[in-house]
Amino acid sequence: MSALSIELHKEKRTGVVPVLLAVGAVGAVYALANFLVRGKSLLSMPLDPMDILLTQLYGMIVVLNMFGIIVATCMAFGMEFRGGAIKKMLVLPMSMAKMYASKLGILAFCLLLAILIQNSALAAIGAANLPEGAFDLMQVAAFAGYSFASSLPVLSFMLLVSSRTENIWVSLGIGVAGFLSAMALANADSVFLLAHPFILMLKPAIAMSAQPDATVLAVSLIETMVFSVAGLWLSRAVRYE
Repeated sequence: MSALSIELHKEKRTGVVPVLLAVGAVGAVYALANFLVRGKSLLSMPLDPMDILLTQLYGMIVVLNMFGIIVATCMAFGMEFRGGAIKKMLVLPMSMAKMYASKLGILAFCLLLAILIQNSALAAIGAANLPEGAFDLMQVAAFAGYSFASSLPVLSFMLLVSSRTENIWVSLGIGVAGFLSAMALANADSVFLLAHPFILMLKPAIAMSAQPDATVLAVSLIETMVFSVAGLWLSRAVRYE
């Protein structure tokens, strides 16, 4: 069996796949319920209808996604450290780097599915409720890609933390600390704060425009690569005692 198929079987048992898909479903239901209750007041705001649709409904969705990522990444390696299972993996003819890359790929794909579910709900809301000619499906697709790209730094960072921390509560604590600090600093203007992966993930939600920010995208790509490469290298170089 390939490393990917082995990891897929393992992640199904940990509940990682259902967790992220459930986050997508809950986010979609939240968007529908939120617009049902606040639709008229939202559309009365002095903003472009598409900006209202995408940014004003995404605020709570991004929080759900963030906690879904934190829980899923901690669960992904929590099982490996339980009972010293990861030490037993070392004797198998499969590199730890392939295991790590498979986990990252599965988590990223499940997160993408969750974001697609949520943005499908946003598209349905926009097509049915925005003024005639205001709805733009391509803008929804661009925002979905933007949301996914800005979420990857948190995903890759939290998987790196989880892979290095045997105590799952420490990993969860770091994730919660990242969320709280990002909520406190998200509205600050300093470009240096974009080094904080959790702040990057919040950027699409706090912006007044749904247009992707090139700086946020560039920093997201760089951080995702740095955290992913660091995780792969450490999985090869560091032995689990």
